[in-house]
Parts: sequence; structure tokens; C-alpha cells
Amino acid sequence: MNILRKKEVKSEKQILIDQLTEELRHCEKLLKNTEMLFQMTVDEDLIEARIYELKSLAKVQDHLICNLRQLMGVTVTEKETVNV
Repeated sequence: MNILRKKEVKSEKQILIDQLTEELRHCEKLLKNTEMLFQMTVDEDLIEARIYELKSLAKVQDHLICNLRQLMGVTVTEKETVNV
């Protein structure tokens, strides 16, 4: 058993992929929380604000997914966005 193991060296590309993946997870948590708040909102002005928040987070999620796919070498077209 080797006590002195070499530290795993990640490439810059893998570091970027890991960072984007973490951002995507955070964005998905924000989306779930905002959807929950939207379901509980009754005031019309706040409903509009929640809709705006949901659409904004959905665009951020699309952007992160597209960047991840590009880094991984997957071709991306405009029609392939996840959210509207």
C-alpha cells in the first residue's frame, strides 16, 4: 500500500466543467425554491415577479447547460435549449 499517493491533477477543462456543474446544481436549487414560492404566492404583483424570476433562472440554466455541452464537445444548436 502506497502511503504517499500522487495528488490527482485536473486539467483546466475539467476544472471548468466541475465549476459549471456546481453552478448548475445551485441554479437548479434556486429554480426549485422559486417554483415553491410561486405556488404559495397569492398577490398578483408578486406572481408576476415570481414568473420573471423563474424565466430568468431558466435562461441562466440554459446558458450553463450550453457551456457545459460545448466544453464536453457536444454540438449545440439554438433549438436544443432546455427552457423557454
